[in-house]
Amino acid sequence: MSAHRPLGRWLVLASIGALVLLGPLVFADQIEQIANTAADKARHNPMMVASLIVAALALDVFLPVPNGVTNTLAGAIFGFAGGMAVIWIGLMAASLLGYGVGAMAARPLARRLLGEQELERAHRFAAGFGPILLILSRPVPVFAELASLAAGMSAMPLRLFLLLTGLANLAVAFVYAGIGAAAMSSNSGGLAMLGAVILPLCAWLTYRWWLGRLS
Repeated sequence: MSAHRPLGRWLVLASIGALVLLGPLVFADQIEQIANTAADKARHNPMMVASLIVAALALDVFLPVPNGVTNTLAGAIFGFAGGMAVIWIGLMAASLLGYGVGAMAARPLARRLLGEQELERAHRFAAGFGPILLILSRPVPVFAELASLAAGMSAMPLRLFLLLTGLANLAVAFVYAGIGAAAMSSNSGGLAMLGAVILPLCAWLTYRWWLGRLS
C-alpha cells in the first residue's frame, strides 16, 4: 500500500496543476467576463479590486487559483508599476502564509499529508538545494506553494526566506505586470494568453524537468 502513496500524491499534484494551467482555456469566456467586470470596477474603486487580487493570490496556498490569469489581469488593470506592486504584495502574502502554515504544522499532520519520506526531505530543505528550489519555484503553479510550506516546515530562517522570496517574487511581478500592461495597451489576446497560460505551463514543465534531473 505504501508503495503507491508517492504515486498517488504526484497524481493529485498533477491534477491540481492541470486544473490551474488548463482551467483558463476551458473557462476562457467566464474569465473574460470577470476581467471586464474587474477592469470596470477598478475605474471607480481601484483599492477594492487590488485587495481582491491580493486576496486571490494569497489564497492560492489553499485553492487552485490560476495565478497566470490573476497576475496578467493585475498588469492589465493597473499598468506596469501599479500591477507590479499589486502582484508582489499578493505573492508575498501567499509566500508568508505558506511559510507560516508550514512552520506551525504539527509533525503528525505533516506526516499524514506528505508521508515520512517527503517530510524528511522537507527537513533537509534548508540545506543543499533548498534556497535554489525556493527561488526557482516562484513562477511555478502548485510548486511555489509547496516550496513555501516546505521552507516553513524545515525551519528555514525567516529573514532568509523573506530575502529569497522577496527578490524572486519581484522578478515574477516584473514579468507579469509587463505582459499584462502590454496586452492591454496593444489589445493583444496573444500576449494575454502568454501570461495566463503559456508562461505558467512552460514554468511548470521546466521545473518538473529540473527536479527530475536532481532526483
